[in-house]
Amino acid sequence: MKKILGSTKSAVALALAVALLGTTAYGAETTSATTTAQTQAEQAIPVLTYADALAKAKKHSVDLRDLQKTTDFLQESKEDLWDKVGSFSIPTYNYQKWVNDAVYSYTSAVYKTDSGMTKNKYETQITNLMLEATLKSTFSSIVENEANLELLKETSAIQKTLYEQGKTKLSLGMISQYKLDQLKADYAQSDVNVYQLKKTLEQMYMNLNNLMGESSDTTYMVEYNVAFEPYVLQTTMETYINAAMNSDYSILLKEQAVEDAKFNQNYLSESTNNSTNKSNKLAYETAQSSLKAAKEDKDIAIRSAYVQLQQTEANYNQAEKDLAQAQADLKTAQVNYQAGNITKLVLEQAQLAVTQKGLTLQKLARAYDMQVFAFKNTSLIGGSTSS
Repeated sequence: MKKILGSTKSAVALALAVALLGTTAYGAETTSATTTAQTQAEQAIPVLTYADALAKAKKHSVDLRDLQKTTDFLQESKEDLWDKVGSFSIPTYNYQKWVNDAVYSYTSAVYKTDSGMTKNKYETQITNLMLEATLKSTFSSIVENEANLELLKETSAIQKTLYEQGKTKLSLGMISQYKLDQLKADYAQSDVNVYQLKKTLEQMYMNLNNLMGESSDTTYMVEYNVAFEPYVLQTTMETYINAAMNSDYSILLKEQAVEDAKFNQNYLSESTNNSTNKSNKLAYETAQSSLKAAKEDKDIAIRSAYVQLQQTEANYNQAEKDLAQAQADLKTAQVNYQAGNITKLVLEQAQLAVTQKGLTLQKLARAYDMQVFAFKNTSLIGGSTSS
């Protein structure tokens, strides 16, 4: 069953509990005029979805543009070679053989062009995946910190109430000046926390604008809904890993490096000296060893990623239970508040606990979404492309 979580609008602190438990004595104090003003303000700001941001980021990416230029160059080189000799065929190189320098010049150019096109294709796919992962992480961080900001604002409001109550208690001799100073410091720190997180969010939005090629002062409302759905491995782990090795771009690049080294070892010009021949053989053995190590590392990385998925699932299930308990505590607090057994402050603290548990649940859902994305695209885990 999918559970949709996460957006800057849905993460507003009190919304979760109000939606689940109905109107409370605390929630009833919010005026309709304020709600209307907030709605109008939200409607005035354009919404930015992940899909729209990804399209802009890909269009703006310098790395992708450079890779495309390389693709165009290699395609033109292939056409030039074809025009020059009337064909574009890769010579066989399964065994060592020597050819005259003129033949080697052409055939090696053909091989290198073909190999370059293959590697450029894999590098483009990796760059696309890494851009997607970066944008997912950016959106997740913004949504999370927008929600945290609302939480900090509520916390600051409660700290202010505690401080105001403390001043009254001091005048009645119920607390010491030292205790009041502590309450004042907590209140001041809560305000500082709000300010710092606001600045952090400003920087995050500027970074996102830069990623998309937008001006730094462009404003919008980030919309990022995440569906929590436990990932089910449809086959055995061994079968999944074997399939991943055949489609993982980082492994494919290593395999292409082995092919390049094999070509250099086996396809030689007549003028190749013995030293170069030995060097080529060493390079081939090194490339094979590097591929073997990369596959072993990838095997471990995939297994580890799957274990992490299972751990996050367990944490999410526990977070659901924690939220349910906090909601039950809030419901009890509402009854007690209406009966006059507890203060409004105690009710607000129970409400804040629900908000905190809800944010934890959302954070885990977004983390799980990132983990599933990486597990499905194993080029992103293990080795130099790990993220």
